[in-house]
Amino acid sequence: MARSSLRIRPDIISRYTSVRTMENVKLTEIEWILLLTAIAAGAVDVTSFALLGGVFASAMTGNFALLAYYLAHGDSLAAMGSVVALTGFVVGCALGVLQRRGRAPRQALALLLASEVGLLLFFGLYAFWMPHMPHAPTDHLQILLLAVAMGVQAVIGQTISLTTIVFTTTLTKLVGAIADSIANGDTLGLKDIKIQSAVVVSYLFGALLAGALIVHKIIAVVLLPCVAVAAALAVHYWPDRDAAPR
Repeated sequence: MARSSLRIRPDIISRYTSVRTMENVKLTEIEWILLLTAIAAGAVDVTSFALLGGVFASAMTGNFALLAYYLAHGDSLAAMGSVVALTGFVVGCALGVLQRRGRAPRQALALLLASEVGLLLFFGLYAFWMPHMPHAPTDHLQILLLAVAMGVQAVIGQTISLTTIVFTTTLTKLVGAIADSIANGDTLGLKDIKIQSAVVVSYLFGALLAGALIVHKIIAVVLLPCVAVAAALAVHYWPDRDAAPR
């Protein structure tokens, strides 16, 4: 009797294994979303800076610095682009927070990703057909669309607990984790920095890819951010599709 009381029922083992499997799938899903949205952010920043008058659509710290620089030089047209980007980012954050309210995390994440895809698709199609004129109202609308999308992406980062647009904070955590691991002699702690390192590399990859497309004058660069976030949305729905009854 003593021995039998220590046995674990097969159905409990199966249930525990399935829960662990679901958790692993969920973690992989979140990692893919982080990497793909980081690629989008890198592509957006290079595209907006190179094609839309020297502004950043996601890096608001850089926009504050550029705004001050343009104002110091008396370049009101360039300064207006930074103001539009800052305004759009604030609007995007507010929109994302409102979309997230009262919804389960998974449902909120799906809605936020879908909203960002819509904004980036609108930007891409609009940029395809509208002639490019520096500091023109058409450019300001494109900056606004990108900045609102990046504001929504900032809320996505909050929802999954790791930003894909503010890399000063990410680098601080990265360096801190490495320093703590070395000081404590705990190499296992280095595992925690893998996703943070991958997010930074993904941002750089998105920026590099967008830069290469711009250098070679490939207009399809305007669709790159949308493709990346659409892929993240597809990854988000993939576990549900696999779990659906056949």
